[in-house]
Amino acid sequence: MASKDLEKNGLYWTPRGGNNADTIWASCHTFTSVTTDKVSGNTEKETIIVDIGQIEAPQTFLGGTFDKIVPNLNDCVNVEKEKPVSKENEAKAVFLTHGHSDHIEGIFEYTRMGVKLPPVYASNYTIAQLTKGFVDRNIPQSEWPETHPIKPGEKIEVGNMEVEVFAASHSIPGSLSFKISNTEASIFHSGDTKADETSFLDQAVDLKAYDKMAKEGGVDLMTFDATSTHLPGHATYEEDVFNAFSNLFEKHTGQQVITAISVAHTQRLATVIAAAEKAGKNVILHGGSEMKKNVMGLGAAGYDLQKKFPNIKIMNAGQADAKTADLKDCVTITTGIYAEKYSPFIQSLRGHNDTFRMNDDAVIIMPTHGDKNERWEKVFETSDKIKGKTIYTGKEIPSLFGSGHAQSEDFKKIAEHVRPRAIAPIHCSLKMADDLNKLALKNGYRILGRQVHNGETVHVTKNEPPQIVSHKLPIWYGITHKEQADGSLKTSFSKVSDSGYSAQNGERAFFAEKQKEAQKKIAAYKSRQSHVQIATARKAIISKRGKYGR
Repeated sequence: MASKDLEKNGLYWTPRGGNNADTIWASCHTFTSVTTDKVSGNTEKETIIVDIGQIEAPQTFLGGTFDKIVPNLNDCVNVEKEKPVSKENEAKAVFLTHGHSDHIEGIFEYTRMGVKLPPVYASNYTIAQLTKGFVDRNIPQSEWPETHPIKPGEKIEVGNMEVEVFAASHSIPGSLSFKISNTEASIFHSGDTKADETSFLDQAVDLKAYDKMAKEGGVDLMTFDATSTHLPGHATYEEDVFNAFSNLFEKHTGQQVITAISVAHTQRLATVIAAAEKAGKNVILHGGSEMKKNVMGLGAAGYDLQKKFPNIKIMNAGQADAKTADLKDCVTITTGIYAEKYSPFIQSLRGHNDTFRMNDDAVIIMPTHGDKNERWEKVFETSDKIKGKTIYTGKEIPSLFGSGHAQSEDFKKIAEHVRPRAIAPIHCSLKMADDLNKLALKNGYRILGRQVHNGETVHVTKNEPPQIVSHKLPIWYGITHKEQADGSLKTSFSKVSDSGYSAQNGERAFFAEKQKEAQKKIAAYKSRQSHVQIATARKAIISKRGKYGR
């Protein structure tokens, strides 16, 4: 973002990824605070980054040329050593909303690129996820960014801006929202969230904290998770999911129950274990290495599942007591909701794994949703092991499935408590953004009229409506990893064009026109500066001639 884009006091928000044409991936935002020091009169500027994600399907970007695609932050972090970022423009901190890869994977990639990122502020669980990621990738600890654990209720000063931390309800523990403010303006950044006040693992969204924020002046803009706000009603809350599983577990007392969950959905893992405890069933965790890693990550962040649910035994499948446990008294929690090939359950159904223990009368719960049903149904249709077994899915019992994203009623509920003066969609496609803008307008909130695309900059102040002040399409970093003879990875990267990822074909013409306008303005500005310099020089010469009588 050029310095000419930040001439006025206020807050400046630029989505770098996540506000895309057709997908929700690669969340990354920068917030820049511009204020005037009351004593010196000097302009003060600070920048922070919120999330550094990745495009989750790099094979769809430029024909799969690169292994990874991440947002380009070279205007605020030192990527190119020959062109270091000025101290004024350099980001002072990274804040993370939660530990999903489309929000944090870019941190690993920037580190592999040789970039020393600024200090990272995140929840204990997200920091545990970061640590696991660095270790898994064999990145030396000396190259890791400095990390600082933060909790809801804390306020962190970053130069002339303040970041206040709020709990968010999502599918992963340690999820956070942030209020970013200075003396000129404030922005509430929701991160991935919903209005669910129930959780069996972590602190849920705190609507009373939002009420307090509103009473203290509210916010000038709320950037809000628009992934599912086009859906009516509210997201299925964890309490609803708990009740659905509890009913099935109690209905099938005396039978083994097998249920698959998304491996990254650790909130759901705790909900299912809580339902098993209520039904008096022990738990066997048999979801493969990724589930083991996530459970270890929970422990590292202070979430001890056995202590949290002391009335039942929670066993890993490889343990001796799990191998001899009476399955009719157990719930086996596995993976395979997407028919992923690494799932021990899916491998067993395909005849590739004989270590997955399953009784003949086992009950199978597949809490699938939408097109995910088609994937595992193909596996079930071709497996003899499934014959004669009772199966429940999200089709028959919708409350078995619960998204981590706000639906329309969640948005309305959160907005009623935050009371923002304007709304802008994030974490969304163009269609999702349009739907949320319509919903916000219908409920009396000011909007910016359309999706704020990646690369555009919004100026926010208390006294004026938010305005888009810079129209640019972003540049991305395409990254390739090649394994060397010694087993190490050699990372190479280059800048790549947006290639239609952030805007549709018709919109790209608009951006091209805006770029031309900006270039003309810059050329005119430089021309004016040149004329001023020439005029100043002439005045100096005339003054000297007069002084010395020439």
